[in-house]
Amino acid sequence: MPYLFAIGSALHRSQMERRLMGNRPFTRAVLSGYRLAFRGKSLERRGAVADLLLDPSGQVPGLLYELPESTVRHVDRAEAVERGLYEPFDVQVATDDGATHPAVAYRLADPQSAPGIPNTAYLMQMRQGYREWGLDEGILDAALAALP
Repeated sequence: MPYLFAIGSALHRSQMERRLMGNRPFTRAVLSGYRLAFRGKSLERRGAVADLLLDPSGQVPGLLYELPESTVRHVDRAEAVERGLYEPFDVQVATDDGATHPAVAYRLADPQSAPGIPNTAYLMQMRQGYREWGLDEGILDAALAALP
């Protein structure tokens, strides 16, 4: 079964339990070599959304899910892959126990997406997810502080 590395609002427990049809996270994980950023504009989220940008010194915390292939296709729809908002890409993540796993993550499909301010409700949903899973909120704060 494939692994999904979830960030952003996908850290919000109740949202993901609905979206992933009851599947629960396998464990917490960290993606190295990237940083969290807010870019683009989502009509659904009414503002910029979470994105992963290459950064050799960066790290992004998230959750690792082990999912059936059919559920991964459902995630593609939820992430608006067919509408061109996000695109899946392959990553390697490290779990709390030091093990590494190949996973699929999502990033904005348009590499030229401008930085932007996320909607307050979206940001609060992300922050709640960070707290629910005991993730470093400093990463979220740094992404906000980097906005123009």
